[in-house]
Amino acid sequence: MIKKTVKAILAYIAVASLVTLSLFMLEEAFQTTMFGTWPAQDAKRWDLVYNGANLMEKINNTMISVNNWCGWIQPLAFVAYRAYADGADYYIQGLRAKVLAHQPELFIGQHVEFQFFPNSAQKLDGKWVVTNGRVHVEVEKPLKTALRASGVLSAQGEKLWVLQSDTK
Repeated sequence: MIKKTVKAILAYIAVASLVTLSLFMLEEAFQTTMFGTWPAQDAKRWDLVYNGANLMEKINNTMISVNNWCGWIQPLAFVAYRAYADGADYYIQGLRAKVLAHQPELFIGQHVEFQFFPNSAQKLDGKWVVTNGRVHVEVEKPLKTALRASGVLSAQGEKLWVLQSDTK
């Protein structure tokens, strides 16, 4: 009976260690990518930062899947990696906000949501348009305060537009 119990405990430790090691390696891959975005930001290489954010999202999604699928076998690691994934999602969100602020054209064709600080407003073809110089957003009425802009980023000539804007 004792031998069977010891074998079962060792089997559990082996499987739990395999799962936890896999999650740890995914965490390391995420962090290595994150470290790569730091010099890219210093060099103002927003294309590399953008690619890094996308790679981190892919790695984090894989980590979430592994954790949800078999991470429960080690409950403490399951909770820890779920929290790590939440923090990683937040970092990716912040990194994308920084890229959007510095090189918004990388998001052309994508849905974006951001805090918009207009510096001018004008009426074009009967519609109000606010701009910060690079990005233009259609609004119901011009506001002098920041607004939440949401929609698909589009390029029309040299101007960037948030189409299908849902401003608040």
